[in-house]
Amino acid sequence: MNSDSMESKARGGSSESMAYEESRACGQYLKRYFSVLAGLALLTCLLVAPYTLWWLYSSGDVAVERAVAAQRQGGFVVFGSGVSQDFVDYKLQLYAAIKPTVAVVGSSRVMQFRSRYFRVPFCNVGGTAGNLPVLRSTIDAMLRIHRPQAVIIGLDFWWFMPTWNADPFAEEPPTSGSYVYGLETLKKPWIWLLEGKISPKELLAPILPESLGGFRTDRYGIMAQQTNDGFGPDGSWYYTAESTGQKRPFDYQFADTLKQVAYGIKAFYRVPQRDDDSNGDGISQAHLDAFAEIYCRLKARNIPVFVFIAPLSSRVLEAMRAQGQGYPHLFRLREALQSRGIDVVDFTDPRTLASNDCEFFDGFHGGEVTYARLLRRMADRWPGLKTYVAMEALNEVIHTWKGYALVFDERLSTRSEIDFMHFGCPKRKP
Repeated sequence: MNSDSMESKARGGSSESMAYEESRACGQYLKRYFSVLAGLALLTCLLVAPYTLWWLYSSGDVAVERAVAAQRQGGFVVFGSGVSQDFVDYKLQLYAAIKPTVAVVGSSRVMQFRSRYFRVPFCNVGGTAGNLPVLRSTIDAMLRIHRPQAVIIGLDFWWFMPTWNADPFAEEPPTSGSYVYGLETLKKPWIWLLEGKISPKELLAPILPESLGGFRTDRYGIMAQQTNDGFGPDGSWYYTAESTGQKRPFDYQFADTLKQVAYGIKAFYRVPQRDDDSNGDGISQAHLDAFAEIYCRLKARNIPVFVFIAPLSSRVLEAMRAQGQGYPHLFRLREALQSRGIDVVDFTDPRTLASNDCEFFDGFHGGEVTYARLLRRMADRWPGLKTYVAMEALNEVIHTWKGYALVFDERLSTRSEIDFMHFGCPKRKP
């Protein structure tokens, strides 16, 4: 082997060795790099997870028991969680704490009854029942906790259609573990930050004093913290953000509800051409029997029951009438219930209460003044209910706040209601 070939071989070996060393160094660098990344990720998790838990605890979003305890201490405490809107657990805990003389139960359409309109302990268990089976199981859960002296039940007309709920005698629990928290709960604050629902400053709220943007001690849950939306100490709901102009109403000018009516969807299903389980009015006989059973169950325990059909806005009601024969299950419901021996008042048309669309939060949720009118009418009709009702408070609110959906309360907010639907509703500052 000549010297040239030997030199060439040496150079080749040297190149291979250099390449190996370079590859080895690169591998070690990548190993250190990813080790550092993993360490940072682990450190982040160790810091972020506890901070997130602290944030959720401090905001009150995961504080049902603490919220109920604070509300029962007598202060004006509002609970509005952004984590869960299935709030049966909260309502039953509040009911157990109040042990009311009078309770109201139904869907979200009964949540405007306030304790100020009663002379006895009162609890609003509204928002817990979306159909007849859940109404039954909720009432059963209430009775296992405490027996009230009277119960008010608000009915939604769509509960009596098989298309809404096929089996009215089915066993459905009043709750499905609405406040069971897990990984998804821990993601919430960061998702809200990315979506712009909370600000970076709000993310730092647990470490800030209340005067500089820290969480308020009389508000539990991010909705209550931000806009004073949530449940008051009696379980009634405050639609503060929309009515005071802090955010655009979801059902602006009732467009979403009117769309449901136009297409016959969601709660506004139309009666099918043939319905063998009805008398041609779209009302299921089985559903009537199911409610009669609930009604009689309470009466059998010597608990007076006061039943009403909840109101719709005038615009929505007229849109339904324009559909011709599509909604006989609404307009004939009172008669059908009375045929079962159920004494019921029909407030479907708010104009019978001298109410109007200025007093509605959306197409089918009347506001506080509408429900004050409704309660006064019920008290006038049923002397047994009148013994519990504070008529003077009702009359004052109806007179002073005519045309409003939310009665101004400085304990709730210093903001006053505006014409949030832009219906031309006259509003004045208190």
